[in-house]
Amino acid sequence: MGRLAALLGVLIAGAAMAAPGAAAAPPGKAAVPQRICSVSLMGDELLFLLVPPERVACVSTFADDVEASNVAGRYPATVPRLVARTEPVIATRPDLIVAAPWNDRSFLAGLKALGLRSLTLDAAEDFDGIERTLLALGIAVGAEEQARARAAELRARLAGLERALSRAEPLKRPRVLSLSHLVVAGSGTTVDALIRHAGAVNAAAAAGIAGHRKLSTEQILALDPDVLLLGQGLDTDAASVLRAYPHLGATRAAKSGRVILLPPRLLTTVSPFLVEGAEQLARKLHPEAFP
Repeated sequence: MGRLAALLGVLIAGAAMAAPGAAAAPPGKAAVPQRICSVSLMGDELLFLLVPPERVACVSTFADDVEASNVAGRYPATVPRLVARTEPVIATRPDLIVAAPWNDRSFLAGLKALGLRSLTLDAAEDFDGIERTLLALGIAVGAEEQARARAAELRARLAGLERALSRAEPLKRPRVLSLSHLVVAGSGTTVDALIRHAGAVNAAAAAGIAGHRKLSTEQILALDPDVLLLGQGLDTDAASVLRAYPHLGATRAAKSGRVILLPPRLLTTVSPFLVEGAEQLARKLHPEAFP
């Protein structure tokens, strides 16, 4: 407790000193944060799109995960990579801590109890939700104009994807099942949004499955998707997945060779990078729309 109190003292002292180039906040308005600490991959990716790295005091330990992260290697080595624990986070002297709903509840409660300025981002379920989260964070970090510009880029790419797919009308929308260790993504997930914007039907959502749910091989066979969508890790290919789950070979997707691999970082992201996953999937499903 003594160490924590000492760290809090350092934090308070640091907060009393304006960061170089930081403008004073008007009365009643919070100062624009200059030392932002992100403790989730969602925050890491969103901050990368909004602020220069010199304003980032820490990122999560997932930031450099080449399979899961869309910002691997993008932050300087001088930016600490931290887990969501109070003491190491406070040691970075943050003036804003950006968290995610899935961060440890005791950690989030601790930030509140200590009176530390923090923002817990909303978990997005689709592109609209991603845009709302992006704008909320942009406002919180004094980068609203940049956030709106990034949101406009996202909408432009989605519109471009829609135009491309319209050239392939009448569009045959295959039933796609996203699968990871027998866990499928149903409605109310960003994977569902990715599949729909790629010109396909989410087989799990069409069967009434909501959220992420683990199914038996029998249940997956009953869904019998036209296409299997898998995350391609560094040591993963379609054949290895089918060997691990041989029953999947009985699906029409496997029989017809329609097993599509995408980088996991594009299937798990809840940031604007999701649009890249939709674009890649659309090109694989509808090559005729992208001459």
